[in-house]
Amino acid sequence: SKIHNWAMGRRKQGRRIKHKTQKETDTSGQVLDKDTPRAFVFSRGKVCAAVKDLVSDLKNVLAPNTARSLRAHKRNKMRDFVDVAGQLNVSFFLVLSSTEKASYLRLVRSPRGPTLTFRLNSYTLASDLAAALRRPYSPSHKIWQSAPLLLLSEFDSSVSHQQLTATMLQNLFPTIKAQTLQLSSCRRVVLLHHRAEEEDGGVELRHFVIKAARTNVSKGVKKLMRSAKLPSLGRYADISEFMLRNGGYSSESGAETDEEEKVTLPQDYHGRGAESGQQVGIKLQEIGPRIRMELVKVQEGLCDGAVLYHAHIHKNEQEASDVAARVSAREATRQERREEQKDNVLRKRAVAEEKATRRKRRREAAVAAPNMHKASTGDDDDGIDDDGIDDAEWYRRAVGELPEPEMFGGPR
Repeated sequence: SKIHNWAMGRRKQGRRIKHKTQKETDTSGQVLDKDTPRAFVFSRGKVCAAVKDLVSDLKNVLAPNTARSLRAHKRNKMRDFVDVAGQLNVSFFLVLSSTEKASYLRLVRSPRGPTLTFRLNSYTLASDLAAALRRPYSPSHKIWQSAPLLLLSEFDSSVSHQQLTATMLQNLFPTIKAQTLQLSSCRRVVLLHHRAEEEDGGVELRHFVIKAARTNVSKGVKKLMRSAKLPSLGRYADISEFMLRNGGYSSESGAETDEEEKVTLPQDYHGRGAESGQQVGIKLQEIGPRIRMELVKVQEGLCDGAVLYHAHIHKNEQEASDVAARVSAREATRQERREEQKDNVLRKRAVAEEKATRRKRRREAAVAAPNMHKASTGDDDDGIDDDGIDDAEWYRRAVGELPEPEMFGGPR
């Protein structure tokens, strides 16, 4: 029986799948409507493991307005994502790919473009940032339930491609409504900074979490507030020694926080002591990823079409007009092929319906012809009437077509 029980308890091959035991409830208070921007983040082609991890980090940045469980396969085409995006009100694609020289990020507006192609000069994953910190921040699932705040810096609106980049990045995140915004939903900040040409240019992306800590609190009091039970005070003669040890205040407590970083909370916020009416110090802690990228190309359509801007290739008006003429001619050819294919489909469908109608008429005539012939003669015969006309000839005169050979047993 022990062997039987052991055999019954054995698992089949395959790894155990752990299902989520805690449901993620939305506490952000934000109402998602049709105008809320949503995005797909996926990779195309053969990419390394670091780029795959970067895809996961970018999904966290855009959470909760992205499909975190989206998986792209080799057989999927861009048209497949466009078709699904229309049903789910997804308006942006973030597509990562790699070549032998570099990795690229394409920011696509669905379904008609434009497309911005960035070259990834360098990037740091969230796991790498956490490994470099002495006390890394461990985010809970609650910080991903509300969209981050967006901060754009140093984008020049007088330069066309910079203005387009800023507009696309701004539309990637939902608009803040100050009248209905809940302070507890502001948990993260995304910084997009356009670097100066002296700093090699490009766009830098950084991702922070917002932390609020009470100011003018000693290290001992702060430890008491964080701990669920009282610490051991056996080494101290008085409670004041524990409270005032190490100079009384710590740099993390907020006693050295500048006045500009101190705010009075109008609403309750996350964290111990971060209640309405309390003065707290605002701190930002980076959770990643960190990306430095350079705008390489701007295309008019969805990953194709006329090139509106290129960082390394500059064309004069004649060359630009020639390229536009070739693109328009190619699009005209595609449209002509679509119309031709549509006409072919309609023509084949009409021929098939006509064949089905003729086949149905022949079947009905085959059933009705013997009955009509017997009713006219009044008795059974061998298929030849008094005028010497057999059934096949009678069918040809009545229907106008020769019957099939097996309908009347072949010619007599």
